[in-house]
Amino acid sequence: MTITKEIATIFNTIAPYNQQQIEAALQWLTTSSQFKEGVKYFYPDWVDEEIIHKLNQCKTCADFQVNFIEPMISSLIENSINNLYITGLEEVARKGNHLYISNHRDIFLDSGLLQYTLYHKGFPFTEISLGDNLIVNPVMERVAKLNNMYTVFRSGTRVELLQNAKNLSAYLRYSITRKNVSSWIAQGNGRTKDGNDKTFPGLVRMLLMSGGDNLKQSLSDLKIVISSVSYEYEPCAVEKAIELQTKEELGVYKKSKFENINSIIKGIEDQKGDVSLHFEELNVDAIDFSGDLKSTIRAIAGEMDRLVYKNYKLFKTNYIAYDMLHQTNLFVDFYTQENLIEFKSYIQEQSDDIDIQERLLKMYANPVLNKQRDVN
Repeated sequence: MTITKEIATIFNTIAPYNQQQIEAALQWLTTSSQFKEGVKYFYPDWVDEEIIHKLNQCKTCADFQVNFIEPMISSLIENSINNLYITGLEEVARKGNHLYISNHRDIFLDSGLLQYTLYHKGFPFTEISLGDNLIVNPVMERVAKLNNMYTVFRSGTRVELLQNAKNLSAYLRYSITRKNVSSWIAQGNGRTKDGNDKTFPGLVRMLLMSGGDNLKQSLSDLKIVISSVSYEYEPCAVEKAIELQTKEELGVYKKSKFENINSIIKGIEDQKGDVSLHFEELNVDAIDFSGDLKSTIRAIAGEMDRLVYKNYKLFKTNYIAYDMLHQTNLFVDFYTQENLIEFKSYIQEQSDDIDIQERLLKMYANPVLNKQRDVN
């Protein structure tokens, strides 16, 4: 792929900060009372002078991540996760840079836990996708970009959306094949709300836009790794159920300006029980490229889904929800009576709305169904 000067200029609108922008953003944050108050929310013992000192120590995005983000993730792991299972990552990370494509359950943690693990295993951070809907103010923009994020534009006319997709495709391919850095992106626009992890065909179409006519080679060049993340207790579960209910009843759900920010905070603070991330390389030889573009995209997305389902770790909450929803004892060997009572109490605490409770059960039960389909 030829990277023209014009395309390189376009990258400036979506790429993480360059060195000059990093220095300017860090300096700007030293003067931002809003940033300092936000930092103190997570680090109550830090005074303004310490925050400024830490900012002045930062020279790169990685420095910012180590000083401000890594301690937050360390704290949330200690305080809100019982056991963190990371499997398959070291094997793929040793092979170099990759495009990590993940199922999406939490705005921050799905990628944050990957960054944390890479750092503690001695591997570089990845770049991370950021929907433009999350850039709600100047502080958030600078913090996100200093967290090594590239922007995904999700709004605009049909023509603008197509051009944005082409630009993003070119940038990701440039990052993997020329810039030699890894990237993380979710399998679809927004988090999974119903427990069904499905790769958005538009994501696959976007990835192929910049790769030429040989679709198999185009996909292979991206060195894709599929990340399957699963939480014993779903982050922001009741909020997801309410969003689905509202969409069904009104036909639309409109988020408030800072709703996603509140979801990030809630995802950090809420108890998550056990959490698992499993990583596996996408085997392009397992995909049928013999059909037309539409069927090829479907085949690629299907293989990505299969890996997510295969490596999704089912917890007792999933098995209990399935048995409760279907009024069976099919998975009774995977949990105790005490577990059942605790989970029933958890569901009731989330909402006294019967419809919301059923949506919550489906959210937890659907991964069991998907796992069964993969096996069969």
